[in-house]
Amino acid sequence: MFQEDHLSAGLVSTICIRRKKLLESAIRALSRVTFCWTESPHIEFVGEDADDMGGPQREFFRLLMIEVQTTLGIFEGKVGQVFLTYDQAALDQQKYFKGGNLIAWSIAHGGPCVKALDPSLYQLMCGQEPSLEQFDWHVLPDPDVQNKVERILQCKTAGDLTAVKQDLGDWIAECGVPGIFSATVEDVPKIFAYVVKHYIFLRTAKMINQFTDGINTFGKLWDIVKENWIAFLPLFTNMQEPLSKAAFKAIFSFNYSSRGSNRREAEEDTIYCWEMVLNMIEDKVTELQFEEILIFVTGGDEVPALGFPSKPSIDFYEQEAGQRRLPFASTCIMCLYLPRGVTEEGILHDMLFQAIRGSLGFGKCHFLSVIVRVQYLFIFKRVEKLVEVVHNLLEYISPKAFNALVVYRPACNVPHMSLSLQKVH
Repeated sequence: MFQEDHLSAGLVSTICIRRKKLLESAIRALSRVTFCWTESPHIEFVGEDADDMGGPQREFFRLLMIEVQTTLGIFEGKVGQVFLTYDQAALDQQKYFKGGNLIAWSIAHGGPCVKALDPSLYQLMCGQEPSLEQFDWHVLPDPDVQNKVERILQCKTAGDLTAVKQDLGDWIAECGVPGIFSATVEDVPKIFAYVVKHYIFLRTAKMINQFTDGINTFGKLWDIVKENWIAFLPLFTNMQEPLSKAAFKAIFSFNYSSRGSNRREAEEDTIYCWEMVLNMIEDKVTELQFEEILIFVTGGDEVPALGFPSKPSIDFYEQEAGQRRLPFASTCIMCLYLPRGVTEEGILHDMLFQAIRGSLGFGKCHFLSVIVRVQYLFIFKRVEKLVEVVHNLLEYISPKAFNALVVYRPACNVPHMSLSLQKVH
């Protein structure tokens, strides 16, 4: 509903991104006077020859949310359970506002959120009053504050409380609890909760307000979050469990050949090995993870909150005699290509491992994205650019493999064609 109400259907804005400076590139894009968040971002990674039909955008927003959490300087704490920093310089530089902008931009276009806020902080930001008397003080980012709140929590006798009043009374009073000096042991849980609330929320109120203002700039999105805070909980806090084998398998469909054909028989051999590889991941006897494969195929490490635009799939290709062509993927159409006729799971595992861990970026390892571009250039007779793209592609695959790939019919309704290297030359 939010997308229907706010996004400009059919309008696209080209965003140029340098991977090594991804966060800086994104902030510069938002700072342009011509930037319009309602237009669909068409991501161009510098040096990566690929047309963004969905894959680069998903990859960009996934990496951007990591950068916002770890590099922008507005969050601190354990990965996956962070708090806003108390940084007046960052406040003056509008960093919290920019962070809110970037998060809203991602959510608005079906991308992920930071999924990292401490759940208690998130509830406070949404106007809720979570119980803080059982708050886990171990997650607080400042060791000195950890020690202080631990001492408060450990007060069990009048003597303990007297010692805390002498050592920490002034600090506790500055946290908004001036009644500490007349408090009794029965008041300790409430004092602990007040101090925690001050440290994680009230102390950084200006930073939080600037951050949520940044989110609200895009279609009053934070107002929607506050009204539906439970629904948005998985987007802003780390509730995600690692992908299970069953959940991972449910994401994909298979593009099998006709039953009874030799190709179908070879494809079933491969899929049996595929199942064994998934078992290896589930049993943790390999470094591969389900999320890595999902990133390789779709550009995202999870199913987006709004779902994928289409169901990711697995297709097959023929291995050439004497060649060892690795599995490849098109993140735009979200398709993983596996070789037919693999009969040993160890071989398929090693090929997947090499393909995924050796991925160089869009247009370098994801060959189908390049092939789609080749087809466009061929149709529109842009010969010089066509020769350049094919020349770059042939650094990674053989001429025979290239000829086998270009007969592929992409999902974007480009007419089917048969292209040989002789025609390119």
